[in-house]
Amino acid sequence: DDFTDVLRRIERADADAVLVLLVGSDAVRFNRAFAAAGLDARCLRLSTLMDESMLLGSGPGATVDLYSTAGFFASLADGHSMDFHGRYAARFGADAPVPGSLGESCYEGVLLLAALIERARSLDVSAIGAAADHVRYEGPRGLLGLDGRHVRQRIYLAEADGLDFTVLAQLDSPQGLP
Repeated sequence: DDFTDVLRRIERADADAVLVLLVGSDAVRFNRAFAAAGLDARCLRLSTLMDESMLLGSGPGATVDLYSTAGFFASLADGHSMDFHGRYAARFGADAPVPGSLGESCYEGVLLLAALIERARSLDVSAIGAAADHVRYEGPRGLLGLDGRHVRQRIYLAEADGLDFTVLAQLDSPQGLP
């Protein structure tokens, strides 16, 4: 709960950057304490686990020089993500909370499981595992596939911009995408 010691160590180390691996309210409290200590003026943060709800909870005053990486951001404006948001709004209404990166990730997990089951034509775990290297599916992140039982996908680098993320760069899989 108290980040005083950690923040002192960061300050004494004269770090240029901090890798933040906190989630939920811990991430929110850390970001607020980091900014309150004035560290955001001289040290950037990268979180590979930051989503839109944690950004909102942290507040715009606590997210200066905060970066995140993910396979999806709610602010991403490509055809696949726009289609996803459009279908979501049609189903739940235009005033429904926008699904962020964690919600979208759960949805992708369900799509992947459905593709695995369809490919295996079985609910048997062994059959699903055997089908894993041959699965491709289309979702909010575009066309994805498994390679060695790992998802090959684009990863984006985004910067916190107030209460939203601005996508700065797209990093493609070294082997290319399916």
